[in-house]
Amino acid sequence: MSTNHSPKPQPEDVSGTDDQDVLGVGAYQIMTRRYVERRIAELPAGPGETEARLRGLLDIFEDITAKGHPEPLRLLAAVLGIPVDTLVTHLRAAGRPWGESR
Repeated sequence: MSTNHSPKPQPEDVSGTDDQDVLGVGAYQIMTRRYVERRIAELPAGPGETEARLRGLLDIFEDITAKGHPEPLRLLAAVLGIPVDTLVTHLRAAGRPWGESR
């Protein structure tokens, strides 16, 4: 059995912030991402179910927006592994109207 002699990773410098705030933000981000991942996993994936999948994406987007997520487009696009512009195209196809601001 070999021993790993690599240096320990150094913690991020969070001086001037409350530890509970940092932990709370990190925990919230993880929980929200997992929630979105679960919701996406529940979407229909069959070739004939494109419309239902797009409507499901729109529902997820509207849900995390309503819950006050600061960047719902970025979160959803990151979980899907697609660019934000592509996600916007999908949401438009699902019936989401987009004005000048997103």
